[in-house]
Amino acid sequence: MIKFAPLPFSIGQVYLTSDTHYGHKNICSAVSDWDLPERQRCRNFSSIEEMNQAIVDGINNSVGPGDLLIHCGDWSFGGWENIVGFRKKIQCKNIILLQGNHDHQISQQHVRDGYFREFVQIGFYRVEYIRFVCAHYPMSIWHQSHHDVPLFYGHVHSSFENVGKSLDVGIDNIFHINGAYQPVALAQAYEICMSKPTYLESHHQPHTT
Repeated sequence: MIKFAPLPFSIGQVYLTSDTHYGHKNICSAVSDWDLPERQRCRNFSSIEEMNQAIVDGINNSVGPGDLLIHCGDWSFGGWENIVGFRKKIQCKNIILLQGNHDHQISQQHVRDGYFREFVQIGFYRVEYIRFVCAHYPMSIWHQSHHDVPLFYGHVHSSFENVGKSLDVGIDNIFHINGAYQPVALAQAYEICMSKPTYLESHHQPHTT
């Protein structure tokens, strides 16, 4: 059985985010080259610099230096300079990054250089009594989903609500929930997931292992 790796943090120290897309012009309404109505779904900032600063401020105003930020992928655009530049602006010392479809220029070298605590495709974690799964993409069935283990994912930018006890933790979806482009606390994300029905369309039932 897959084990949930214990993380040495309290529940109040853990935050989740995804799809920051730091430096991505096409996701910023002022500089996007997408046609309407696609551009109307972009982030409403007057410049890419304003968007980038809002992303940094949203993280730094929520997550402390000794806390843990779990980022479910699509970190930044613009190559090595924005990968490292964005990371250096974040005061949190502990970041786990799940690999997103736009993270092809990020590698284990960034972990060895100290920018990230981990860089993985899927994570199975435990913080105190909370077990959870993190990935970039939503899934209909994941490890221990039939035992109410939640899934935190990104990728969809608030355009799709997954089945079961799962939550899009991307900053666009959290903006719709909390009114700010910032990470969501693990406690709040877990509470939201626990309010949803369990999805059991598989060979598993609640009593199975």
